[in-house]
Amino acid sequence: MHSTTKATTLSPDSIERFRASLYAKGLSPLTAQAYAKDLETFLLEIDQGPIPMEDFPETAANWLTGNRKIVAQKTTSRRLTSLRAFCKWARWDGSVLSEYRAPASPPTQPHPIPEGVEGLRRMVAVARKPSHRALVALGGFVGCRVAESLFVRPSHFDLEDMILKVHGKGGKIRYVPVSEEAWGILATSVTRAFLEGDAPIVGIQERVARQGITTLGKRAGLSRPVSSHDLRATFATAVYDKTKDMRLVQELLGHSSVETTQIYVGVRASQLRAAVEL
Repeated sequence: MHSTTKATTLSPDSIERFRASLYAKGLSPLTAQAYAKDLETFLLEIDQGPIPMEDFPETAANWLTGNRKIVAQKTTSRRLTSLRAFCKWARWDGSVLSEYRAPASPPTQPHPIPEGVEGLRRMVAVARKPSHRALVALGGFVGCRVAESLFVRPSHFDLEDMILKVHGKGGKIRYVPVSEEAWGILATSVTRAFLEGDAPIVGIQERVARQGITTLGKRAGLSRPVSSHDLRATFATAVYDKTKDMRLVQELLGHSSVETTQIYVGVRASQLRAAVEL
């Protein structure tokens, strides 16, 4: 046993202490929750009770390997980061995990829904649950990432000025105006979450949320499969089409560089053709 270890097992208690330490270090709530959720998933799927730290690195590596073919590459990479962080926090030798090589994830290329904002409205119309309607509204009408949407609570809304405080990547905060149409979709979920003590207004897990968006796209009869990032890209494209201001879109999306924003803004072939017809 290491005399200076902070944990001798991976257990619900040690995961909670780890989460608290991340908060104390100033990590964003989204990051801390993601790390803890990966550890909870690991413990649940291993299904053998608390895992002794002497077995933790090898067991974790075997778990990652066993799941590589059934989860996305970026999920394996994120889980590896979470497991390494816990090992470091517990002050335990994590050389097995340090040497583990995560699969390279191909870059995600978001594309706006071909049907544009009308496609978003069709998704809202066929949604059977308020949580799914709220998810589409936050992604497609406010420009939130899925993780950001899942973190939104009633207290994040300034209802006087109709502005949403969005907790983004790396602890960054941005403020996004909420349109009348978006609020009309969100109001029911916000009210319910407020009565539940400022609970998350969407209230579902990230994997379920992403699957739900794809399912709604199919149910709405959209012309191609839809991913969660496509909602943000649709929002970005609609705002750019209206304003022609890429810098404004960048601010609404919370991107560090305008180059990243340009990936999200779809330029239609007809627009390109019109542009070269001088």
